[in-house]
Amino acid sequence: MERRKKALLILNEYETKQTYLNLALKQGLAGLAEGAGFVTEVVYGVVRYRRFLDEKISRYSNVKLKKISIPVKNILRIAFYQIYFMEKIPAFAILNESGKLAEKFAYKSKGFINAILRKGVEKTEETMPVAVRESFPDELYEKIFSQYGDQAETILRNLNQKPPVSLRYNHLRFKDVSDAAQNLEEPQTDGDVIFPGEKGSPLKLIENGDFSVQSASSQLAVQILDPKPGERVLDCCSAPGGKTAYIGEKMQNQGELIACELHPHRAELVKKNLERCGVTIGTVFSLDATKANFEQPFDRILADVPCSGLGVIGSKPDIKWREFLWKELCQVQADILRCMKNHLKEDGILVYSTCTINQEENEQQIAQFLQENPEFLLEPFSVNYGGKVYGEKGMAQIVPDGTTIGFFVAKLRKGKK
Repeated sequence: MERRKKALLILNEYETKQTYLNLALKQGLAGLAEGAGFVTEVVYGVVRYRRFLDEKISRYSNVKLKKISIPVKNILRIAFYQIYFMEKIPAFAILNESGKLAEKFAYKSKGFINAILRKGVEKTEETMPVAVRESFPDELYEKIFSQYGDQAETILRNLNQKPPVSLRYNHLRFKDVSDAAQNLEEPQTDGDVIFPGEKGSPLKLIENGDFSVQSASSQLAVQILDPKPGERVLDCCSAPGGKTAYIGEKMQNQGELIACELHPHRAELVKKNLERCGVTIGTVFSLDATKANFEQPFDRILADVPCSGLGVIGSKPDIKWREFLWKELCQVQADILRCMKNHLKEDGILVYSTCTINQEENEQQIAQFLQENPEFLLEPFSVNYGGKVYGEKGMAQIVPDGTTIGFFVAKLRKGKK
């Protein structure tokens, strides 16, 4: 019961305190001797498929869902998740372990829990609306459907898939990806991106800065920025610092690299990442990118702006259930672009990127910026991502395909006014 108990406590903590799921999981796993993989799978799975699981509970319950306590709901969600997504676990084990959880954490509801699970323990296939089956709130489903039409169902399904872990090798320490890959067991490579073998990521080599865990898309933004040794470069929304370090590596520790981050504690993360990777040309400031002021202009600016994060739901499923203030979020992005344009040299490069698939934050944001600033033009580029080539028109909207995250990038060159 210990593993399921741990999963239940983490889910209760996440839901009652409205904390970030990854933080609740990290704290909950502290001190757990074994079973972390099972707990992680159950916790992330329950949050990922919460609406689907709640539909199953409602189907067998004579009590409305909103009247069921959080511990009881989570015991039932954990059970139904195992029934529908962990098929190797036998039904009797699910019933037995759920009964033990009820005995300890919901004694007065033990009979209620047992009755629902005895009716629902046999897996059934039922016709459900796409938003329920793929477990998205109606608002998100409607937004994605309005923008992507017939692609929406596939996109939602792919957003429920966790993308593989990828690594960036330190360009200051290895001459190329082949040289770096020799230090790993059975890695796979795609361009400069490394996917570790079955034994996972090498913790010691990450801690010493030889490698960094970084999504392929994050690496892509820096590759499109294409910083050169000797240039003056700004990363204006830099935490936690993975892209900042990569920029410094690409610059071969030659030139000037400035990073700014709104929150001081997150600015410290950037500093630690630069130190870990041996990047010595970086200076980190705690600044608001919508109001930042610099005396000297930059050759290149990366604006990896705050966004809704819809493209990374696969690895952060709690994003689904957040309340989005779309108008305010888009305004912050626009304000960052308006500020950064003033700090770019003539003929300089501005790269705008997000980890979302929401076109209001992506194509529409860039279209508005270009309308207001005709001196800027889209700069074509060419990158290979997930087996496809992007960038011919200076923008790339990448939608999840089960192995990649959702990501947007635009490359702009500043001309004369």
